[in-house]
Amino acid sequence: MMLGQIAKFGNSAAQFLLGGLAALRSSGNGEKDKPAVGGDSRQNIELRDAVKQWREVFEHNPVMYFMVDPAGTVLNVNTFGAAQLGYTAAELTGQSVLNVFFEEDHDTVRRCVALCLDTLDQSHTWEIRKIRKDGSVLWVRENAKAMLRGDGTPILLVACENITERKEAENALRQSEANLAEAQELSHTGSFVWRVATGEIIWSKESFRIFQFDELTKPSIQLLLERIHPGDRAAAQQKVFRAAHDGKDFENEYRLLLPDGSTKHLHWVARATRDANGSIEYVGSTADITAAKEAERKLRESEQRFRDYAETASDWFWETGPDHRITLIAEHPDTAGTIPSGVIGMTRWDIAPEVELEPKKWQQHRATLDAHLSFRDLVYRTKDNNGCPIYVRTSGKPFFDATGDFLGYRGVCSDVTAAIRAEQAEEALRKAQAELTHVTRVTTLGELTASIAHEITQPLAAVISNADACIGWLDREPADLKAARRSAEWIIEDANRATEVIRRIRALAKKTEIEVGPLDINQVVREAMALVRRELATHAVSARMELAPDLPRICGDRIQLQQVLINLVMNGIEAMQANVDRPRELAIRSSRADEDGDARLLLTVTDRGVGLGKDVADHIFTPFFTTKSGGLGMGLSICRSIIEAHAGRLSAFPNHGGGATFQIALPLPDKDTP
Repeated sequence: MMLGQIAKFGNSAAQFLLGGLAALRSSGNGEKDKPAVGGDSRQNIELRDAVKQWREVFEHNPVMYFMVDPAGTVLNVNTFGAAQLGYTAAELTGQSVLNVFFEEDHDTVRRCVALCLDTLDQSHTWEIRKIRKDGSVLWVRENAKAMLRGDGTPILLVACENITERKEAENALRQSEANLAEAQELSHTGSFVWRVATGEIIWSKESFRIFQFDELTKPSIQLLLERIHPGDRAAAQQKVFRAAHDGKDFENEYRLLLPDGSTKHLHWVARATRDANGSIEYVGSTADITAAKEAERKLRESEQRFRDYAETASDWFWETGPDHRITLIAEHPDTAGTIPSGVIGMTRWDIAPEVELEPKKWQQHRATLDAHLSFRDLVYRTKDNNGCPIYVRTSGKPFFDATGDFLGYRGVCSDVTAAIRAEQAEEALRKAQAELTHVTRVTTLGELTASIAHEITQPLAAVISNADACIGWLDREPADLKAARRSAEWIIEDANRATEVIRRIRALAKKTEIEVGPLDINQVVREAMALVRRELATHAVSARMELAPDLPRICGDRIQLQQVLINLVMNGIEAMQANVDRPRELAIRSSRADEDGDARLLLTVTDRGVGLGKDVADHIFTPFFTTKSGGLGMGLSICRSIIEAHAGRLSAFPNHGGGATFQIALPLPDKDTP
C-alpha cells in the first residue's frame, strides 16, 4: 500500500497510551523487583502500581499496539492486537513485523519505519493493509512514533485502529459509482443536480459525453441552452425559467445541435427537492433517445409504406379467431361488392359451396388450421353480394399472444375470378388446338395413303416371296433346312418392318397427350422420311439428308415433331410440282449452333420450288392463310404452335436462286446427354 497522510499525534487516547508505554518501557530492567528502602518505598510502590495499571491498559485496550525495534522485530504486542490478527502475543513477539503485512506492501512499511526513526518524537499516520493468520485482510490506520529508550536505543511505538469496515464501505461506494457510470453509459442516460439558488450544476460522466463537453468544463444553464437546437431553444429556455421559479417537477424532450452538425434527441426528467436551507434543488436524468427516435421514424415509414401497399392493392385483409370464424374484413374500395355480405362469424368452409365436391382439399386445409400452420394460395369458389360466382385465393398466418396462446389467423384474399376464367379459356383453347392438330395429322395421313400402302406392300410382298422360298427349300429331298431357316429369318425381318410402319402410322393417327422425352433428332428425321418416301418417288423429288453426327439429345414429343417435319416436306414437294427448268431437290439438314451463348439444335427443310414472296412470307404462319386452292391454311400455323410449345422457333425465308427454307430451332439441355 502507498504511504498515507502523515500527521502528528493530537491529544488522543493513542498518544496517552503511547506515553504510558514509553514510561513502562523506560522504568528500568528489574527496578520493580528491588526491595523498598526508607523513603523510596512509597515511590516504588506507586511506580509498580502505575506500571501494573499501564500493563492492564496495554493488554486489554481495544486498540492494536506494537513495539518494534529499528530492525523491524516485534518487541511487544498487546493481547487484543494479536487476537485481531488471529495470533497470540507470544507468536508475534520476536518475529519480523513484516510478517503481518502483504509482501507487496513491505517497501511501504520500511519507508514508514525509516521516516519515524528519522524524526524522533514525532507522530506519523498512514493507512495500510495487514494480513491475518487465516489470510484475510485487515485495514488499519496506524499512528506511529519513534522514541529513545533509557539506554539511548530507539524504539518504535505503533497504535493501530481497525478501519476495515470504513474501507469496505468506501470500496463498495466506489464500485457502486463505477456500476452506475457503466449503467449510464450502456443506457445512454446521464444524471445531474441543479442548485437553482447558486446556479451550480453537477453532471455525471455520461452527461458530459451526451453533450460532448470535456469533463473539465463547468456546466451551466447558458452552456446547455447554447447547445440545444435553435428550433427547440426557446421552449427549453421557457421550461428552465418556469422550473427555477415554481419549483415543480418537469419533463421535456428536445434536440441538441452538436459541433459536427449532427443532431441528438434527449429526454429530460427532473424532480424538485429542498436542501437544508429550503432552496430549490433539482435531481434528474438526461437520456439520449436518438436511436429510439430513429427507430420510431423507420417504424412510421414502414407502417406508411405497408399502408400504401394495402390501399393500392386489389386485395382485402381478414382476421379469424381461435375457432377459425371470421372476426374482421378490411375491404378495399375497389373490391366493394365483391366480398360476400354477412360473413362475419362464419368459417371459410361455411361460405364455400364446393366443400362437398372437394372434401380432400378442405380436410387438408382444416388440418393445417388446427395445427396452427401458415398456408398459401388456397383457391375456392364462392359468391359475391350479387350472387354471381367468384373465385378467391387466400393466404394466412397464425398469430399468438405474448405467452404463446393461439389467437387466430391474419391473412389476405384476392379475387382471381378473371385469372381462373382465363385459365379455363386457355385450357379449352388448348384442347381445341389438340383436336385440330390431330385432325391435321389424320388429314396428312390421308394425303400419304399411296406412300403408306407402298411402305406396307413392300415388306408384305417380301414376306410372301420368302415364304414360298422357304416351302421350296423344305420340299427338297433331302430338305435344305439351312436355306429354309434363312428364308424364315427374312420373313421375320420383313414382318417387323411392316409392323414398325404400321406403328408409326398408328402413332400419327392416335389422339394422345404430349409425351416429352429425350430424342435423337436424326432418328426422328429418318422415321418421318420413311413415311414420305413414296410421295417423293411419285413426284420425282430427290431427297438428300445431311445429318450432323453426335448431336445431343433434345427433350420433345416424337410424334409432334414428326408431324411438323412431314408437313414441311409435303409442302416442299407441292412447291416443286411446277418445276420444269430446274431439278426437284429437297434437302433436310441437322446441325448445332450457338447464338449469344445460347446453344440450339437447328433442323432445316430446303426446297427449290416457287419460293416465298414478301406478302406470303409475312403471313405464311397466320391461321387460315394459304396459297393452295384447296388448303385450309392451318398446317404451318399448327406447326409453329408445336415448335413454340417445345420452347423453339419456326421461321421461313426465301433462298437465293429460288425456293424456300424452313428452319426449326430447338433448345438444348443445360448439359448435353449422349
